[in-house]
Amino acid sequence: MRQKIAALAATTLILTGGALANATSASATVDPPSGGWDHTWTTSDSNPGGTAYIAEYGDIVSVCDTDADGVSPRVQIAVQYPSGAYHIRYTLTASGGEGACASARASQGGIYDLPEDTSISVAVWLGPDYDSVTTHYYVNDH
Repeated sequence: MRQKIAALAATTLILTGGALANATSASATVDPPSGGWDHTWTTSDSNPGGTAYIAEYGDIVSVCDTDADGVSPRVQIAVQYPSGAYHIRYTLTASGGEGACASARASQGGIYDLPEDTSISVAVWLGPDYDSVTTHYYVNDH
């Protein structure tokens, strides 16, 4: 009898733990910084599977998986050089399925600290093959 109770308790704990683990990934959004997001862009598919969020102050960039479509959205940040060409700084991937997000910010230093008064290119797409890509530009003036 004790073995049956222990087995039932273990099963209940496992099922409850699984439900709790899934509950946190139901929403694919990130908390906005205190000033809110300056830019929000999605992939071009009919039911956007990825969303990029940009806050110019602090150079905060996030990408979130917004659809259970089996592919991970990515965001690529590039900076315009004086020659006019754009050079890639970094790429973020929201892996882990629907609800997953990846973020970077200037406080991390190096490639994540974007230059001021410079044109920034933001490309957001699905999977490794640039599916449903959209590209946007803004001047980093905050």
